[in-house]
Amino acid sequence: MTGMLRKDLFDGVDAETGVTAKAGTTKGRIERAALMLFARHGMDGVSIKQIAGACGISDGAMYRHFKSKDALGRQMFEAIHARLESLVTDNLAPGASLEDIARALTRAYCHLAETDPAQFAFHLTHRNYFIAASGDGGADPSDLMTACVADAMARGEIPRGDAELKSAMALGVVMQAAEYSLYGRIARPLTHYVDDFTRAIMAVLHTA
Repeated sequence: MTGMLRKDLFDGVDAETGVTAKAGTTKGRIERAALMLFARHGMDGVSIKQIAGACGISDGAMYRHFKSKDALGRQMFEAIHARLESLVTDNLAPGASLEDIARALTRAYCHLAETDPAQFAFHLTHRNYFIAASGDGGADPSDLMTACVADAMARGEIPRGDAELKSAMALGVVMQAAEYSLYGRIARPLTHYVDDFTRAIMAVLHTA
């Protein structure tokens, strides 16, 4: 998608709030500065010097915390990935239905998009980059969705097909809308649409 990210996208999150580090620490400030720069310009468009400058430290201080820009990005990505999975699994009761799982996934993505848009934007735009390079770090909500879709097909709850394709199409309902939100094409908070997203996901799974 072309265009500019919403001007208010990074408002409301303290500049000292990290991703893996405690708020107020040097590492936390580095992570927040990198996160916002990566979200705006992509990792390839940002240098270590720019990150250091954005949080008021030297290049050398940067390297005391992270051995490289890629290591910094990878650590944040895996932490965000794990956070998303926790947001899903922590809100699922034993024996949850496919619809319950779809709603929990939807709520997790919408919650992250609203509470920390920089984290969401970074995760959304760099997911393929990191997974293609070295895997997902062991926590991936889309893997959970694929497994649940496969189980539902085996039970005869939804039509048989390619579980990965069905999962991708279902999650696309939320992810594409979230991308539109980042660019200001959807004005209302995404959590207003959780029920709409869930119905759409279930429709996809029953017809795809």
